[in-house]
Amino acid sequence: MVALVTLVAYGLAGIAVATLLGRTERQGPLRFARLGLHACLWPLFLPVLLPSASTPSPSTEGARIEAAEATLHDALQRLGRELGDPLSLETNRVRVLGTTLRTAAQRLAELEAVLSLPAHDVSALARELASLEAHAESKPVADILRERLAHLSRLEALRAQARADLERALARAGELATRLTLLRYEGATAHAATRARELTDTIDELCRTLEEVRAA
Repeated sequence: MVALVTLVAYGLAGIAVATLLGRTERQGPLRFARLGLHACLWPLFLPVLLPSASTPSPSTEGARIEAAEATLHDALQRLGRELGDPLSLETNRVRVLGTTLRTAAQRLAELEAVLSLPAHDVSALARELASLEAHAESKPVADILRERLAHLSRLEALRAQARADLERALARAGELATRLTLLRYEGATAHAATRARELTDTIDELCRTLEEVRAA
């Protein structure tokens, strides 16, 4: 009896899998042969029906950094052609800025990953601390937990500052690209070349800011 029930269940499952797979099958002389194969060997074809793991989408920060670097580089190259000056140092500064932005974005992602760990759930730790503070004998442990929460607060501040610095640098890169474009249309003069170099000096400052570890 058990064997019969198992055989019937196997057959019904095979029919279901074959029916689902058959929806995408093209009409033809081999269609029924394939459906029979699917019904008989359905465990082998079942993974095809399971949802595949979604591939992670590219980092939003990564895409924004690529766009900012490309826009700034293009503005600088176009101005250089107008001036007859390759502005090599300035172009290298843009490359350095792109690298520094990616490093800053990676650091931000790492901070967010650390703070998202269950062990770093501030609300849960605060509740645990409140429970410990209700008992005098638990004061030593409560003191340690309080220190731990202070460390997490520091990590939160570092994350907030890292985010603010990255956003500021991206905004400044866009603003700088626009100013370089404005210089190109105002006239390709020696003054424009000097001004372009002065503007790109700010890239060094941006890189230094992004490389600092600061709390908000």
